Amino acid sequence: MSENENKKERRKAKIEALLFATNGLTIKEISKRTGIEKKEIEILLEELEAEHLADSKGVHVLKEGDIWKMSIKPEHTPDLSDILPPEMPKSLMKTLAVIASKRPVKQSIIIKIRSNKAYNHIKNLEKMGFIATEKQGRTRIIDLTEKFFKYFQISESELKKKFDTENLKA
Repeated sequence: MSENENKKERRKAKIEALLFATNGLTIKEISKRTGIEKKEIEILLEELEAEHLADSKGVHVLKEGDIWKMSIKPEHTPDLSDILPPEMPKSLMKTLAVIASKRPVKQSIIIKIRSNKAYNHIKNLEKMGFIATEKQGRTRIIDLTEKFFKYFQISESELKKKFDTENLKA
């Protein structure tokens, strides 16, 4: 391996370690912590992303908005559910499930179903990027974002079919 290739691999390893140790960073934050130029970071991140897509890897590098992070591949999470900390409290997950089942939905309806605590849930879910809200009169309209569908690995049509099937059972 040439000196340039060796240097590149060390820089890539430094970025990989940063992503592993954090919940994700922007290119600007990575550059600040490593001293590597942003253009080079973009190239190295794309290489890391491609390398981690290999079937033999248990983790992957992904981009969510402008945040790059390392995460366990979804196909491995069921095997690890007993040792992974829950990423979202149950109460938040329940509010998200109600939103998913009724989407798009008025915030006032979510509050009626989930109580006043849902105001904070909605704020947190929006901050996490799972939902988007839009002001409409005295209330807000809440809907799911693309991040929700990617995170839960479900398409809009699959989600609709799932809730339609659940409604038939009720």
